[in-house]
Amino acid sequence: MHLHSSVSDGVHTPSQLVQMGAKLALGAIALTDHDTIDGNREFVSASAPENIIRIPSVEISTECWDKEAHLLGYFVPLESEKLENRLQDLEEARIERLPKMVAKLEELGIHIDNRIVNHILKNTTSPGRPHLARALVEEGVVEDVDQAFKRYLGKEKPAYVKKDRMKTDEAIKLLKSEGAVSVLAHPLTVQTDDYSEFIGNLVDKGLLGIETEYSYQHLVVDGNTHEIREIAREYNLIETGGSDHHGDDVRSLIGEVTVPMRIVEKLATESKRLR
Repeated sequence: MHLHSSVSDGVHTPSQLVQMGAKLALGAIALTDHDTIDGNREFVSASAPENIIRIPSVEISTECWDKEAHLLGYFVPLESEKLENRLQDLEEARIERLPKMVAKLEELGIHIDNRIVNHILKNTTSPGRPHLARALVEEGVVEDVDQAFKRYLGKEKPAYVKKDRMKTDEAIKLLKSEGAVSVLAHPLTVQTDDYSEFIGNLVDKGLLGIETEYSYQHLVVDGNTHEIREIAREYNLIETGGSDHHGDDVRSLIGEVTVPMRIVEKLATESKRLR
């Protein structure tokens, strides 16, 4: 219920993700590429057993009270001029951000071949830090993607560049207008002293769900998933979950984190209500 493809910063194509989900006998999978819905048509049309439900979705980079918050939108339309136009702004911001990070790496004495940068920009509509992390691995600067983030690309690291984000309330409103269900992704990554207050404010804006099942083992976070579940029940939110699979990290493999099919049914019902 939380997968990234090569259309954004994942390794596998949308079609490959469908095949992988089918091999694992998953009942449903959702493509949640960063700030783009360009891969959803391939995702839903890919050849696969009929019993695997494919949910066209998105993960939008947002900002709420100067805090970064990622918003998942489930059951987005395959074509939406309004959504595509707004996401295009975020895609362009990502494209502008990439060379800025490359320049910071150069200042550190780390050269990334221009051919690699051009390849990234040519083959994805939504370039991100994982692309540069893989380039650093390819150039032999670091051993793996995780090390690239810890040394250079993570927040407050020397090559980090903040990207432009949509306001969270705008994203919730936009998704709602298109019949998509808004869900707060990996809430424990939000830098806040009061999760209940933060989430409650988003509920007032129209938030419908929260990701309570998520593998945080590779992240340093405050709070715990039990606290998030309690908050979800307090506000009667749909409790979703997913692996956040990108394809190059063994700690977030497809199928590693699952939720019951009744959650998919709840999301589908809510989407129909919004339409």
